[in-house]
This record gives sequence, C-alpha cells and structure tokens, in this order.
Amino acid sequence: MSGSRWISVKGFLLNLIAGSAFLPAIQKGFRPFPVRGLDGYSEPNPFPAFHADSLFDGAWLPRVARHFDRGIGFHNLLVRLYNQIDFSLFHIIHARKVVIGKEDYLFEESYLTAFSGGDYIGSAIIEARSRQFRDVQERLKKEKDILFLVLLLPDKGTFYPEFLPDQYQRPAGTPTNYEGYREKLLEFGVNHIDFNAWFRAMKDTCRYPLYPKTGIHWSSYGSYLAFDSLTKYLSAVTGHSLPRARLSGIRVTGRAEGRDNDVERACNLLWSIPAPALACPEVDFIPPASPDPFSALIIGDSFYFIWAEAGYIGRTFANRDFWYYDHDVYSGTYHTGRKATAMDLPGMLGRMNAVIIMQTNAGYGELGYYFTDRLLTKGGI
Repeated sequence: MSGSRWISVKGFLLNLIAGSAFLPAIQKGFRPFPVRGLDGYSEPNPFPAFHADSLFDGAWLPRVARHFDRGIGFHNLLVRLYNQIDFSLFHIIHARKVVIGKEDYLFEESYLTAFSGGDYIGSAIIEARSRQFRDVQERLKKEKDILFLVLLLPDKGTFYPEFLPDQYQRPAGTPTNYEGYREKLLEFGVNHIDFNAWFRAMKDTCRYPLYPKTGIHWSSYGSYLAFDSLTKYLSAVTGHSLPRARLSGIRVTGRAEGRDNDVERACNLLWSIPAPALACPEVDFIPPASPDPFSALIIGDSFYFIWAEAGYIGRTFANRDFWYYDHDVYSGTYHTGRKATAMDLPGMLGRMNAVIIMQTNAGYGELGYYFTDRLLTKGGI
C-alpha cells in the first residue's frame, strides 16, 4: 500500500472513531436509531435541581453524573449488552432475586426458598390457621350461603425440581408450608383445590408445558386448564350454572409471549433464551342455557392477573373484584386506588356467592394474607 493511500485510510479510520464518539450525544438528542427500552422497575432520573447546600455537601455532582450516565444515548442497548455478556460467559444474571437453574431455567428466589422449606412457619401455626379457615368456611355457609375456597397454586420450584441449583435441593424429611397445609386442609375439611399436586401429576403426560422455562407463573395453557377446573368445581359445588370455557384452538409458538416470559424480560438480555415451544389457547365461552350470575371476591397474588388479562374473569363472573395480597383493590386488571382494609367488608360479602383465596407456594407463610382475621372481626359473621 502506497504511503498516500495509507494516510487516507488512516485518516478515514481516525475520523470514523472521532465521529463515533459523538453518536451517543446524537442519539440522546435526536434518537435517530430505535433502541428497545428496559423492562422491570426503574426510578425516574431527572436532572437534579441545584442548591448551594447540595454542592457543598457533595450530593449534587454525583446526582448529575448519574443523570447523564442513565440518559446517555444507547444506554439501554449497552445495559443489555453488559447483561448478555455476563449471562453468556459467566452465568450471571442481573435481575433482583432471579436465580439461574440448570439448562438456563429461570426461577425467583422466594419460590426456591419455599420449596426447600426455608420459610417454614411451623406445624402449630399451620394447624391454627387451617382451623380458622374451617370456622370461616362454616360461618360463611351457614350465615350467608357463601362458598369459601382455597386454591393452592402451583410453583415452579416444586414443578421443576430437576432444574433447581444444587443448593436449593430439599433434604429428605424437611417440612414445608405446602405439605403442612395440604395435610391440615384435608384434615379439617377446608374446601380447596390443590393445583400444585395436579400440575405435577400431569407433567409427564401433558402435551404442552404447564410452566414456561423463562416465566414465573403458570403458562397460558396451564392457566386455562386451571380456570376450566375451577369453574367446573364451582358449578358442581354451588349448583350455579357458570359459562363454560371451551378450547376452540391452540396456537403453538416457539417464543414465549406475555407473562410466559416475564422473568426473562426483567433480565434485560440482548437475545432470548432458547426454550421449549409453548401453547397459546384460543378460548370461547359458552353461556349457560339459563342465566345464573355468579359473583366471587378473590384474594390472592399475581397468578390472578393471567386469568384477568385473558378475559376469563370478566366472561365468567358477574363481578371482577380482586384484592391483591388483601391490600390493593382491583377490578379485573384495573387498580382502583383503594385499599382492602378500607372496604365495606359486610356490604361486599352481601353481594358474593363465593370467597376465593388463591396463592402460590412462595406465599404459604401467610396463606390468605390474614384476610380471614379481618373477616372474623369485621365481616359480620
């Protein structure tokens, strides 16, 4: 290569490098390149207001640096690149309380702690609470003709023990809240459906995954099966004719969608983690021959939102009342802004045919979130 040609190539490379230094500023100001946002929780990071005191105490400049660091062009892309390198090369995940299992199955730590018995509350508490459930069940039925029902939801740790990291494997004989409640709810005759046991029983014979590899909730297909089972149970026990959820078709996808991929999205990687194909059910609702409206107050965790988002709740029940952790009041997926403790509990019960507690293994340490305590003291039973 001649000297003049080398100089021109060298100049081009230097200009390219120098020009690339301005790309983040151009991207920040004009956003000419589409960059995917980050998933999960993030706090707003506005430019900090200047106060003389903050300058002298050393607080203002770090806030300014943090503002520009998070606001720089391609920030989200660089975060995903950093996370992908750590995941691919070092098996490190940058998502709060997410654990990488064998074959890159993703778990949340609380579910693994529950599976291994690390949150066990003791047999005495489980027995006392199960007795309370029985008392609530009997009073609701006798005084208000309301069905009380507990749903023991499946959890990923119990469903996929073969993919758990070795440190979360449970030694033989270690008690867990799930096993304790399963025994005592049966002993005291508390109405319940054990979806945890049912899912495990179907695991090897079910055509499609009941739990996704990269999500923390039951799969879309698993949630449909569970909801269909619930409505059949309610119809059989109460005598009410509820709309029937009929499976009209199944769309098989090689990429997890929606909540089937919720944990992986929070990890903010560049590329999707390879996973088994999932089934997306297509469901029609057949109304009963004779309209028979049925209302239920549901107290539970985020598994409920899978049903609500799919339209199952709104097309089955006459109401959509849901108390998230017995704290925040929702109507379907809409957060009303109200708190459960401020609601007129006797008035609410007067409109219900059933009270349903639905909870996964990670919350069995507080099964019912103490709703039954309030029910016995303020519910008018």
